[in-house]
Amino acid sequence: MSRSTQALSRRALLGRAAVLGGGAVPVLPWLASCAAEAAPRKDVPTLVGAIAAEQNLVAAYEAARSANPSQAGRLDPVLGHHRRHLAVLRRHYVPGSGNRADEGGSIPSPDAAPVLAGAAGLAALRDMEDRAARGRMADAAKAGPALAQLLASIGACEAGHAMTVKGGAPPVRSRSDAEAVQAALAAEHAAVYGYGVLGARLRGTLRQTAKDLWNVHRARRDQLVSILSVAPVAAASAYRLPVAVTSARSAAQLAAALEGGLVPAYVGLAGVSSPDLRAFAADSAQRASAWAARWRSRSGAAAPAEAFPGLPSAALSPRPEPGE
Repeated sequence: MSRSTQALSRRALLGRAAVLGGGAVPVLPWLASCAAEAAPRKDVPTLVGAIAAEQNLVAAYEAARSANPSQAGRLDPVLGHHRRHLAVLRRHYVPGSGNRADEGGSIPSPDAAPVLAGAAGLAALRDMEDRAARGRMADAAKAGPALAQLLASIGACEAGHAMTVKGGAPPVRSRSDAEAVQAALAAEHAAVYGYGVLGARLRGTLRQTAKDLWNVHRARRDQLVSILSVAPVAAASAYRLPVAVTSARSAAQLAAALEGGLVPAYVGLAGVSSPDLRAFAADSAQRASAWAARWRSRSGAAAPAEAFPGLPSAALSPRPEPGE
């Protein structure tokens, strides 16, 4: 049996609890040409579930904002992300008519949001974000490639809010899958290099965190190499880093950039044919986004404005089908 057809069980895929980080990734031309499609019939239940989850998050944030007016500056950007997620997901929901009348599914009303003030309310929101991120990871495995990319990007955004996630890697089964894995591998090479540079500027627990993530990236790099049946892309001898490391703060800024830079590669990987590989990619994008958020917090940097990290703009609106 060739390495390209070796199977990795879903339990092994989803049960591994290693922290994933990110890397500075090259521009992905195959991602830039991606075009969104309306959800096909088999994807409608998955899409409806994602819409329902976003409706509940919007309702929860609106309730939390009312109960915690002093937190508006913190909550409003995240609420804005969820409203945009919901709007784009609804674009992909195209109820049928005539012979396609059963394709629309049924979108439930939002659940009643508990009104919790203070730390309890924020903790409840973090829990909701974590559940939503894990839900979008599972959805990416069930959905078709185009919708899986959108769901993976939304999950990555939610993981950045919640800052918690986990996962492992399945085998590669096609040439296009291999190309997407190579892009992720190139990003991991850059992450290994970048963490080697920034670690020297950190001390104490932050240095240990950077060392742990350096080892995680090395392991993930080796894991991606192991699932390829073709020659893996080689690491460069050096990389042009997006941040010059001169202090602990700039080291944290570089770490955030490395982690955030890995998200597009894994969102792209979520568009491949293998369901297990799509689940792995969605999980990986979430981990990278979560660690980027943690490093940004350490460096004092603002949260990114994008609601769909790593997703090309062409994927935000579904492509009309002939005859509609």
